[in-house]
Amino acid sequence: MISIARILPNATFVAIALLFFGCQAQENNSGTTTAAAAEPANSGLNIVYVQVDSLQSGYTAVADELKRLEENFLKAQENHNSRQAAFAREVQRVQNQVQQGLLAPNKIQAEQQRLARREQEIAQQQQIALNSIQEDQLKLQAAFAERVEAILKDLKAENNYDFIFNQGGGSGLLMSNEAYDITNLVLERLNAEDSPVMPKDSVQ
Repeated sequence: MISIARILPNATFVAIALLFFGCQAQENNSGTTTAAAAEPANSGLNIVYVQVDSLQSGYTAVADELKRLEENFLKAQENHNSRQAAFAREVQRVQNQVQQGLLAPNKIQAEQQRLARREQEIAQQQQIALNSIQEDQLKLQAAFAERVEAILKDLKAENNYDFIFNQGGGSGLLMSNEAYDITNLVLERLNAEDSPVMPKDSVQ
């Protein structure tokens, strides 16, 4: 049975959703450290988070591409099964001829070689189809990561965010205040873009 890895694993995008920006402790004009300056350095951080899983499912262009890739995979699987069934019938036909004594020894050897070549061709066709789909998975993955990273950088600059974390997808952020969730804001910008995530004819 044909199987490929789940399209766009969530963990892939955790890295691009974690943008860390340090903050520097401030000193007073006299050079001495006051009680206020001794407070934890992260007391004034501007921290938000996104849910990368929701970005993947809510980004319309990516959802459409995922559906297209899944359809291509199912079609490739159907084509492979059809070729396998036809090959099995051909093998059975040759076996029947051999059992009935209709083939000379040299003809039997020629048929065996022909069937071996055909079996190899079927395997190669299957691999080519899967490689094409997997290549498009990687392209879609990279394009999505690039779009999200660009938007996060813009939002960070516009709103002076110090940290943008990811919640979900195996991240270390277990609990958070929904008031700091900017997932919908990122989705609005993703879905507002006109350019496609990938060329529509990327899968042959």
